Amino acid sequence: MNRARFVAPFLVALLLAPPVLHAGSEEVRLKLPLRPKLAVTGRERIALAPFVVASRLSERKDASRYKDLDLDTEFRRYMGKQLGKRTKMTVVTMPADVKLPTLVLKDLAENSADFWKGVGQRTGTDIILSGVIDFKIEDTSGYRAEPYISKIDGREYYRQVLVESTGYTFDVTVIAIDGRTGGRLFQENFRDKKEKPRKAANELVGLFENLFSLESQLLGLFVVREREASRYVFN
Repeated sequence: MNRARFVAPFLVALLLAPPVLHAGSEEVRLKLPLRPKLAVTGRERIALAPFVVASRLSERKDASRYKDLDLDTEFRRYMGKQLGKRTKMTVVTMPADVKLPTLVLKDLAENSADFWKGVGQRTGTDIILSGVIDFKIEDTSGYRAEPYISKIDGREYYRQVLVESTGYTFDVTVIAIDGRTGGRLFQENFRDKKEKPRKAANELVGLFENLFSLESQLLGLFVVREREASRYVFN
C-alpha cells in the first residue's frame, strides 16, 4: 500500500479541523469566614486577670526604659475595651486584690484549677483570660544598601548608609480559663514586630502599633473573622 496516499488525506483533514478551545479561568477574591478558637454564644461574662510580665522575671540591661510603662495594665485595658466593643460578651472588672498563684506559664495554665475556679465563683465569670506578655525595645540601627544616581555618569549605584532605627516587639501568650471548672480552654501565642526611625521612637506608641496589628487575631479567639482567598472560575 502506498503510504503517501494514506497519510495525505489525514493531514488535510487535520489542517481543516476547527481549533480546540482551551477553557479560560477568572480569578475571584472571596471573603471566607474563619471560625473562632472558642465557640461562644455571646452572652458570656469574661474577665481579664493579671498577666505575667516577662521582663520582670529577669534582670535586663534596658529595664530603665520600661519603668514608666505598666505593660499588664495597658494590655488588659486595651483588650477589655476591644472585647466590649467588638463582642456581645459582658466584660467583668477583675478585683484589684487578685494575685496570680504562680509566675510559671505551664503551672498557670495546667496546675492552678482550684485557684481559677475560686476566681470564677467570686466574679461570676464564665471565661477568665490570663497569660504572659513581653515587650522589647531594641536598637535596630545598621548599615543598609541605598540606591543613588551618580552625578558623573548618570548611572544608578548602591552605597552603604547608616539607618538609625528602633525595633518594638510585642509577644503575648493568652490562656483562656473556664470560670466554672478552672480548666484551661485554650492557649495561643501572638507576636508582632515593628521598626521606627530613631527620631520617631516612642515606647507607648510602639506598643499600641503592635497591638493594632494583632487586634484581629486576638479578637478572632472569640468572634468570626474574614479571610480573603483566591478562587478560580472556569469559563
